[in-house]
Amino acid sequence: MKFELINSRLMKKLRLLCPEQCDKVFGQQYADIDGDFLGFVDTYYYLSKIIPKHWTIMDFGCAYAPQAYYFRKHKHYIGICPSVSKRFSFENTTHCTDTIKGWLGGAGDMNTDEVFAICNYVPSPETELVRQRFKNCYVYYPHGDFKALSKSI
Repeated sequence: MKFELINSRLMKKLRLLCPEQCDKVFGQQYADIDGDFLGFVDTYYYLSKIIPKHWTIMDFGCAYAPQAYYFRKHKHYIGICPSVSKRFSFENTTHCTDTIKGWLGGAGDMNTDEVFAICNYVPSPETELVRQRFKNCYVYYPHGDFKALSKSI
């Protein structure tokens, strides 16, 4: 399925199921998502099909979390993002306002056997910490050269 089609279908479902959340999330000052671009939701769509439903999803860099919809039938969805205050949320959703390093530092010795960690399009060298901590993970950023990125900012 093409990205545009996945984005469009998700937008329709969100508007139908949770119009008040849509108004709050899209109505935030400086929100950089809308009906035409909800984020890189196609990746989440496909991951939600292959990750067992009895697993917990940890989404590092979840931003506004419209993708939480795809994981609403999983055991738990935890969205971690330091900069976004209003996000999509469902019955199994917990949101944390923290960095990757900050959250992992406070997580202690968590059993990660049935946890799937996601860092999708997160431009941070901290994503390497997710690779180290979770054996079940998806970490992707198209450029990946974080040293060069941090020098250019």
